[in-house]
Amino acid sequence: MRGFTLIETLVAITVLTMIIIGPLTLATKSIGTALTSQNQITASYLAQEAIEYVLNIRDNNFLQSLDWLTGLNQCFGANGCYVDIPNNIIKPCGGTCPNIKYDESSGFYYNYQTGQNTIFTRIAKVNKINIQGSNDEARIEVTVSWQEKFGGQKSFTLQEDIFNWK
Repeated sequence: MRGFTLIETLVAITVLTMIIIGPLTLATKSIGTALTSQNQITASYLAQEAIEYVLNIRDNNFLQSLDWLTGLNQCFGANGCYVDIPNNIIKPCGGTCPNIKYDESSGFYYNYQTGQNTIFTRIAKVNKINIQGSNDEARIEVTVSWQEKFGGQKSFTLQEDIFNWK
């Protein structure tokens, strides 16, 4: 026989298609995983930033001889608050917190005043812990949530216990 039959041609095309589709599928999944990882890292940094901000408020309260949780009362309760760190603003969420904005030109990349909305929302909650009648401990819990393009709703929660060390 001198030529390919129709069946041989179809088999060759099928094999070539599988050879091409396999690496493309792998590349597509790798890109999706990289985007998810990037969002998880950003969320962890945003959560840590809010924790550090609350710790800074506590420490400044000590330096000014104020009650150690002064200025954080907006974060008590189930709804929590959002902290606009570059603008030094704490506001209650009232059910849902606004999306964090990203503004590369201002130098304050993540804030709530200027820039484009991101996929991230951040809720900070402060709960006093009463141990044997003492209110010298509180738990900070920060949850950063976002919507993945193909992975659904995601969230990252970070918590830390703080103390009235004065």
